[in-house]
Amino acid sequence: MDSTAQQWLRAFIKQYRNALVTVLALKVLMIVSQVLCFWTFSQLMSQLIVEHQALNEQVFLQFVASSVSWAVFKALSDWLQIRTKLKIETDLESLCKQRLLVHQKVLIGKTSSYYWHHIWLTHIPSVATYLSEYQVQKWLSGLIPLLVIGAIFPVNYLIAILLIVTLPLIPIFMILVGHGAAKLHRQHFLALERLGGLFIDRLKGMMLIAAFKRHDQETERLKLASDVVNQRTMRVVSMAFLSNTVLDFFATVSMALVAVFIGFNLLGEINIGPDIAFSDGLYLLLISPLLFSELKALGRFYHQKAEAEAASEALSPLYDIKNTAPAPSSSTDLQWQDFKIDEPSLTAVVLTINLGQHIKLSGSSGSGKTVLLEALMGLRTSTHRLPMDVAFVGQHAVITPFSVADNLALDGAFSDDELLAVIHQVELTQWVEALPQGLNTIMGEHPPMSGGEAHRLALARVLLRNPRMVLLDEPTAHLPESLHLQLSQLIHQVFENKTLIWASHKALPMEWFDREWNVENGVINDQPLNQGVVDEQ
Repeated sequence: MDSTAQQWLRAFIKQYRNALVTVLALKVLMIVSQVLCFWTFSQLMSQLIVEHQALNEQVFLQFVASSVSWAVFKALSDWLQIRTKLKIETDLESLCKQRLLVHQKVLIGKTSSYYWHHIWLTHIPSVATYLSEYQVQKWLSGLIPLLVIGAIFPVNYLIAILLIVTLPLIPIFMILVGHGAAKLHRQHFLALERLGGLFIDRLKGMMLIAAFKRHDQETERLKLASDVVNQRTMRVVSMAFLSNTVLDFFATVSMALVAVFIGFNLLGEINIGPDIAFSDGLYLLLISPLLFSELKALGRFYHQKAEAEAASEALSPLYDIKNTAPAPSSSTDLQWQDFKIDEPSLTAVVLTINLGQHIKLSGSSGSGKTVLLEALMGLRTSTHRLPMDVAFVGQHAVITPFSVADNLALDGAFSDDELLAVIHQVELTQWVEALPQGLNTIMGEHPPMSGGEAHRLALARVLLRNPRMVLLDEPTAHLPESLHLQLSQLIHQVFENKTLIWASHKALPMEWFDREWNVENGVINDQPLNQGVVDEQ
């Protein structure tokens, strides 16, 4: 488990320390009540079976009280533990949603779509279980054996010593098995994510597969990936089975030794140590399993620890996105010396951003233009970044299934007049007027609009917020040439007075731009432009 994931888990668990300590206290009280219940039960059985006495009402009431306390403390601890687990899951999901809202472009670009299924269905529950159950069980496994040994020692010190000698075998084996289990869980998660991503990619490309008649080859590739997942699943299951079997073996051997010692002592065959009465023997046989039950439970939870370690490493893109570069707060021109992005590596001797200028961002596909825009927004680690009031428009216009007004306002509050004003600026007035309910028309899963109209709506959303800077990442890349020209002209018109950085593969008039940043072989070249036409890159 890497140090970043460990630090995150430690920091995250601090929020729930009070709830977990309360759960631990309730479980300790439950065990204490259980010990008292076993003691009073042993006394009652001895009086009824061995001494043939009438039922002692005082001892019986103690037995009933301890039994009820045992049940109450168990119910309370389980209820609070489940509630804490649900709270952790909810908080983790909220954290993921917040990170997605702020860093969605970077996160989606770094991970497959199947990764997000795994986040909600596997990784978050694994971390929640680890924090709410394993952490409590770890403390119980240290406290309860001490408590049980303390309850056994006054009755028969030899049995207490016997149990102390056999007890360390279980945690030693758990540590040995645990390291291998964590590694297997990481491999299993990775294989599942790869298989899921491969399957989804093939579903998306069904038309291409059919066109090139690649059904048999792709089926064989999925079969090979499935075989890898099956093999790693069986390794995880085998490790879990081996762990539980060996833990049960050690506990069974220890209990067998205790039972044999007590039995032969009662028969008079063994006269080592203090004599054991029937009530003492029954009490010792009832309480001894408690010594191992919490350790065995920890052994089961140890696999949850391995899952959580693998899950926390998989969750790292959600909490490890940062940019330590200070955001300039002034409204002056910017000139950055020795600009650098760590991963992937991009450098520039000088980058100049004069407010109000339009900058053409050029470079071949895959050269790093999108990475540069993400770093400028503070979504990647770099030496410099732009002020916070920056708007971004990408290749795909995001249209939610809510109303037109909701798509424009998002989480802001704007009047209908303000919405209609930006609609008019992007030339969508006729489209909105043709809708059955105007701004209140629900877009649904299949919005009643063309690709060009969707991009115009995205531009209106930016205009509504009136940012100082606008970053464009090939907003017309998937539009036909005629629509590209229309939308490009509109973009130039509505953002004429904004500071603009525009990445585009398609031809644009050079007179629109004041500077050009060309990305090539990991280097960004910044230069002023002359009049003319920017050719296709």
